[in-house]
Amino acid sequence: MIMDYFRLGKIGAVAHWKKVNGPINEHIKRHHKNYLMEKARVIGFIMGDGCVTKLDRSPDRQHHDIRFYPDHISLVRIFLKDFKKLYLKEPRVKNLGKYFSVCVSSKPACDDLRSIGNFDSLGWSMPKFTSKEEEIEWLRAIFDCEAYVGKKDLRIQSVSKKGIESIKNLLEHFRIQPRVYIYDRKNKNWNRNYILVIAKKKDIKRYQDLIGFNHNLKQKKLNKFAGVPERLMGRSRKPLSERTSRFES
Repeated sequence: MIMDYFRLGKIGAVAHWKKVNGPINEHIKRHHKNYLMEKARVIGFIMGDGCVTKLDRSPDRQHHDIRFYPDHISLVRIFLKDFKKLYLKEPRVKNLGKYFSVCVSSKPACDDLRSIGNFDSLGWSMPKFTSKEEEIEWLRAIFDCEAYVGKKDLRIQSVSKKGIESIKNLLEHFRIQPRVYIYDRKNKNWNRNYILVIAKKKDIKRYQDLIGFNHNLKQKKLNKFAGVPERLMGRSRKPLSERTSRFES
């Protein structure tokens, strides 16, 4: 009798991964209903400054990677705590100077996250949540990663039209009125950018009261600038670009 070592090896690999991933899949099914806020944050962080990738080298050699690139340690700490609670695994962290690299390989985590939403840079948008609290956690995480906090406004920029539209709709649901602009870059091969701006004092104050930031530095800036008098808001505003126009939603 000739032994099929390749087949036996494959069976052994499948059994190994079932043993490794089985408890995590069971944890996802049984306990994630108790971690809705943590999950909304992790999704927002990855959509804002990360990616979920699956690399197929062969049918039995696949890599399932999750990466997050925050620019402040406060976000690293939250992500590590949330991810371990959700997927029972602690990501690796590297300090690269201006930002951190947070990486982890996990098939159960990748499968679970990809079943919830699209993490592609051009196609991401807000997933369907079941509560206002989840929506706020997701929105705060997106702004943690992407928002610029200035003296006159808050703004967030993305190449995902769906993403900016979903943020705009959610802010309006919370009675915050942003404006969205289109920015076409000089190089036609580059993607069109969508820029969402919150400029009115009352809207910035409502954002501060209702949403805010996990990002320590951005929260400090927001606290400082939220009290700017109305008459100073928007004064001497320069065009976003010579070819910027209002976005028709």
